[in-house]
Order: sequence, then structure tokens, then C-alpha cells
Amino acid sequence: MNPSYRNLKVWQKAHRNSVALIDLFKKNGVSIKFNRIIDDSVGAITSIGANIAEGNEYGKGKEKSRYFKIALRSAYELDNWLQVLIDSGLLKDKETLREIEKRNLEVIKILITLTK
Repeated sequence: MNPSYRNLKVWQKAHRNSVALIDLFKKNGVSIKFNRIIDDSVGAITSIGANIAEGNEYGKGKEKSRYFKIALRSAYELDNWLQVLIDSGLLKDKETLREIEKRNLEVIKILITLTK
């Protein structure tokens, strides 16, 4: 049996972003282990799905909303890191970064609705 959060579209989008960004780093030979920008962006992107999952499975009412708000803050942090990665030229595949950015903005919109 899969946890119910895996059925949430917002979690699926956040999870897809996590996998896509990590794969992008690997394909570009960027070390996740030693680069602060990479560490922070991976931390933010993986935090989104984790907090959605934790809040949905263990939270109720205000507690659930609190986790979704943490996920929203992480999504905004990720947006910042994506802008840094796009503008810095650290990664050459700007098209994939833009796709991740687009999905992250969708996640932000959904989380805003869920936290109201």
C-alpha cells in the first residue's frame, strides 16, 4: 500500500522536480557533496515533498497546514536557487532548469491554495 500523500498532485510535482534536479546535476558532472549552492538547492527541493508527505500523513487541521507552509517556504527558497543556477551558468542545461522552475511555480500556486 502506498502512503496517501503519493496520490497528491502537488507531491507528485514536487517529487518529480527533486528527481529531475538531482539527475541534471549528475548529467552535468556537478558534485552535490561539495558545492554550497547545489547542497542548498537539493535541500530545498527535497524538503518540499517531504513536508507535504509528513503534513498530509501525520497532521490534521492547523498541524497539516503548518507542514504545507514549510513546504511553501522551501518552494520559494528553491525558486531563488533556480534563479541563481540559471543566471550563473553553473549548469549548461537551462531548458531543464526552466522546466523545473515552471513545475515549482505550479507547486507554489497549489501550496498557497492549500495553506489558505
